[in-house]
Amino acid sequence: MTGLFSTATIVVGLLIAVWAAVLLIMNKPVGRALQSAVLALTGMFVVLAIGGIVQMIGTDREFARAEFVGYLLLSPLIPLGAWWWAKNDESRAGSGVILVIGLVMPVLVVRIQQVWAGV
Repeated sequence: MTGLFSTATIVVGLLIAVWAAVLLIMNKPVGRALQSAVLALTGMFVVLAIGGIVQMIGTDREFARAEFVGYLLLSPLIPLGAWWWAKNDESRAGSGVILVIGLVMPVLVVRIQQVWAGV
């Protein structure tokens, strides 16, 4: 559950946060490019969920499996909700929502890794 893809997911989330912060400071709404980036982040979390569940099935290690699966299955819904908000909001509030999501999603990846490690 740790590795290059998890790190890439964290980096993409932080880059999205920086991009949204710039738009927020400039008082601009979220454009299609940032919306696409958020959808890409959503896709990355879907891949993370599938990979995590496959890894979980293949191991006998003891850890909180229900919590792990819950995090994995619900995590793609968060950036998807932010995308929907930003898509339908023409004010700068959409940029603020994307900024928050860009900061929260990397923390969520770290938490998923902690559950995987049994912390």
